[in-house]
Amino acid sequence: MISSGIRLGTILFLAIILCLPVRVEAARPTAEDAPIAAAREFQGDVYILSGGFGVFSTGLGKLKTQLQEKGVVASLVSHQGWRRISRKIVENRRQYGRKPVVIIGHSLGANNTILIADALNKKGIQVDLIVSYAATAPMTVPSNVRNVFNYYFASGGWGAIFKGESGFAGRLNNVDVSNAGIGHFTVDDSPELRDEVVRNVLRYVRQGKSATVVDN
Repeated sequence: MISSGIRLGTILFLAIILCLPVRVEAARPTAEDAPIAAAREFQGDVYILSGGFGVFSTGLGKLKTQLQEKGVVASLVSHQGWRRISRKIVENRRQYGRKPVVIIGHSLGANNTILIADALNKKGIQVDLIVSYAATAPMTVPSNVRNVFNYYFASGGWGAIFKGESGFAGRLNNVDVSNAGIGHFTVDDSPELRDEVVRNVLRYVRQGKSATVVDN
């Protein structure tokens, strides 16, 4: 179900972008999905996944910078590196014990936040927060995820609703941003949404333990 939805979303994504003029201004994930940066003390896993081709998710670099200014170590990576991210989170769990897990993605990267959560669910690892900017396909959130903020477009844009699988007991916030003056290729660069995401991430990473994300 998930795979077929992602394939359809990917096909639609490619069809649309091939009809658009491309301004090459990359979100700039480092080469081959560079590993998470070193920190004095490991605070938790915070990953930001860029969308297709790495040229449209221009706001994610600003999100990473804003998190760093707040003392949060985050890695900006390609959506294609989701398997490697999953393995790294499992490795960090073995090394550091229970720490927060936060996964953020735009477009195809938003889809793959759920693929990471599914992989971690098989390992018995909880995901504290997923933030999705305009996923290209409707996704089903696994039961190991505690909080989700999914920014989508009910009209005038492109981004799908998430739903929880059977047994999901977390908080699922599908936030319609149809009237926010943004679109699929700019939703990740909204200063208002970025501030909201940073506040929610900080509720986890600064405490270093599970917390309840609340709406602002």
